[in-house]
Amino acid sequence: MTKYILILFSILLFSCGSPADALEELDLMKEGVPLKIKAPEDAIVKQKDMGIFKDITVRKGDDFYIQITGAQKFNDDLSARKAEELSTVKGFDTFSKIIQEDERGFIFEKKKGDSMVYDFRSVKFVGDNEYLFQSGLIGSFALEQVEVMYDAVK
Repeated sequence: MTKYILILFSILLFSCGSPADALEELDLMKEGVPLKIKAPEDAIVKQKDMGIFKDITVRKGDDFYIQITGAQKFNDDLSARKAEELSTVKGFDTFSKIIQEDERGFIFEKKKGDSMVYDFRSVKFVGDNEYLFQSGLIGSFALEQVEVMYDAVK
């Protein structure tokens, strides 16, 4: 009997997929940005050209909100650029700890009042430009929400 329960549980676990599987490819070229990310269907994309940089937001409700800043890159060292972001984030009074890290970015925990919320940074170079991804500036996100957004920009 236990064997059958384990088999049923495995089938259910693998058939459900992860929340990131529900996202669709989103081409940001129509916003003048040569990037493709994943986003929920009907996500709202807004782009502002601020002269020396572009500010792009991709949002769907309160659970998915990515902020992308694009500007001319100053060097070709992705690891150094990521290290800059890591140093900046660790300098925040609200910074608590790094949750996950890879060659392009990281997820971190921060304090908001009496609770913990999560955020991320990820850097991508495309041609002569660099793009910095993070969770939206407005809102508080649970770890699971940030993990989905982080995976969406890989």
